[in-house]
Amino acid sequence: MNFVWPDIPRFDHPARDPDKSNVVLYWGFFSKEDLARNEGALLMLDIDFGRKCSLRCPSCFRKANAVDDKGYPDLAYSEILAVLDDARSIGLREVKICGAGEPLENGLLLDFARHLTERGIGLAIFTKAHVLGGDRHVAALYGKHGIRNARTLCQEFFRLKTSFLVSFQSFDPRIQDKLVGGVDGYTLTRNRGLELLAETGFNLTLPTRLAMCANPIVRGNYKELFEIYVYGRERNILPVNAALMVSSKRIDDEFLAEHDVTMQEKQDLFMRIYRYNLDHGINTAAQLKREGISCMPGVHPCNQLAAGLYLTSNGSVIRCPGDSSSPLGNVHDNSIIEIWENHRNWPYARTFNCHCPYKDGVTLPNGLYDRVWSELPQETHQSVIGGDK
Repeated sequence: MNFVWPDIPRFDHPARDPDKSNVVLYWGFFSKEDLARNEGALLMLDIDFGRKCSLRCPSCFRKANAVDDKGYPDLAYSEILAVLDDARSIGLREVKICGAGEPLENGLLLDFARHLTERGIGLAIFTKAHVLGGDRHVAALYGKHGIRNARTLCQEFFRLKTSFLVSFQSFDPRIQDKLVGGVDGYTLTRNRGLELLAETGFNLTLPTRLAMCANPIVRGNYKELFEIYVYGRERNILPVNAALMVSSKRIDDEFLAEHDVTMQEKQDLFMRIYRYNLDHGINTAAQLKREGISCMPGVHPCNQLAAGLYLTSNGSVIRCPGDSSSPLGNVHDNSIIEIWENHRNWPYARTFNCHCPYKDGVTLPNGLYDRVWSELPQETHQSVIGGDK
């Protein structure tokens, strides 16, 4: 393979510990104790922030999603802020931009981050990082703020309550450029964006404010996923792996046959990652016994279904990005407060580790979590019995 590695020095935070090493700030990761203290609160929202995206990723779960087939207009910027203000009144602490577009291609993103910081709300931004790697893009989109290059933009975001969740599917430009729709030169631009975020200091905090998201797990990059995982861990960048979303229209048997890896390959990846974590003190045996195996191997379990919702571009509200069922409501018709109150007491309410029920048996194997735990080295189970802290 023709690997091109980002130029980011290794960094092991001197205060690293298992409770802070497996999260990224503002993602929406909450402890069991935090969920118990805030029972009934809407702690997090995933949102769409515009639809514009210049890439053509074949595995994108937000490009023709069933929840967008409703006759509602997209929310204006002021309407999004109004929804978040309502949500803040019932506990909102963190917002994560998932799509449907590339957030940094929306010139309002910096204003949005500033407005959330003023409200005391943290913001995590999923990005392909190609805007952050290109000064001309930054000048065109953020010149109105006096920002003319990507380094300055990263520094401005660093002063705010923000984290970046950078898509990173391959070190090989031939593979990575294909995975964003055949955009020549994307990989090098993405690398520069990640390098600038690290240079600014996003990976020097504890918990980190930088993630490398290798998801979705597909045939094209499967052989690299563990290497990407280790690369991130060695630089205090949270490495995230996740199976294909099931919410897109294109996730059918034909698509899965072409792009998905086998269930055994997924289980093997989970096992390899958790063994690495145990060997390097990133997880402890007792911690895994207490928290359970995550649907994103090696990192904190997903809390989305316990204390969150997803607000889509047109105001429809669903449980999470993987939810392809009928919306719970639409904020054009009812407030986010009403929608939350009507649906918050459902089976996964306050469930610390939801194990991603939407993917079970579709893009994640049934019984995966029990098998991974039972197949970890026997000494792991013995250490739990022996009182490992």
